[in-house]
Amino acid sequence: MAKSFNIQAMEQHFRRVLQYAPGMLGNMAVNFFLDRFRYQNWLGATTEPWRQRRRNKGRNQGRAILVQSARLKRSIRITKVSGMTVYIGSDVPYAKVHNEGFRGTVNVKAHSRNRYGKEKIGTGRLTKSGKERMQTVQRITGTGQVKAHTRRMNIPRRQFMGNSPVLEKQLQRKLLAELLKARR
Repeated sequence: MAKSFNIQAMEQHFRRVLQYAPGMLGNMAVNFFLDRFRYQNWLGATTEPWRQRRRNKGRNQGRAILVQSARLKRSIRITKVSGMTVYIGSDVPYAKVHNEGFRGTVNVKAHSRNRYGKEKIGTGRLTKSGKERMQTVQRITGTGQVKAHTRRMNIPRRQFMGNSPVLEKQLQRKLLAELLKARR
């Protein structure tokens, strides 16, 4: 026995999918871009791993590339949805520099720099032997003025947003799967 074919129900399903598809596909794209921070690479025509940082010691040891405060990572979001177009962006001023790379000179404004020293102060508590417990704190011991100057910078390209054939294929598959749900 053949199944009945309801054109109105299918058309209604397609319209419903076209209403929620931009937001759904935009979220998939945002998650793809966030995965670039997790895997520290870009999936274009080929996989391009991000270049390691030069100094990978001390505070940087074991830390992910492009993640210090996670501000850049948290800033990636859907900025605008209009019709069938979704805009994804970041409001962080240094996002473009890290995504595209930068080689050139920048002007550094005149500013002051603090010098810190360690100092031991009493806590007001006593040890068993009757001595006062001491606590080491950092205090500003002096300040210095830094003159305005230029600095040469070379920030390597570590792409985390942009057009990717892998992402496009994932989005096409998801949209096709949503549209084919009407056949069930």
